[in-house]
Amino acid sequence: MASVNEDYYKAARVDGTSKFRIFYKITLPMISPMIFYLVITGFIGAFKAYSDVVALFGTDLNAAGVNTIVGYVYDMLYGDSGGYPSYASAAAIILFAIILTITCINLMVSRRARR
Repeated sequence: MASVNEDYYKAARVDGTSKFRIFYKITLPMISPMIFYLVITGFIGAFKAYSDVVALFGTDLNAAGVNTIVGYVYDMLYGDSGGYPSYASAAAIILFAIILTITCINLMVSRRARR
């Protein structure tokens, strides 16, 4: 919010623009790149919640009935059910595809918002 130039707001107030229109036409387009960056990094960070889950439920996530895709990859490589690197690599590729898809959708939406 601090990066938005005050001159835009002053000019809009002089023209008699409503507060909603000022937010929708000035503030939102100016801060949208930051919003989209935070959405993408937050979504990627949500997939990396493996350490939080391990801290709560211990290392045997399957016995607790809770697992994440990152936990599945780790379990297939190093855990008790380890020895299946092909499953781990397939899960890692699926995770990559999910993150790539969401990032591309987010970029397409951000381009539409800038127009």
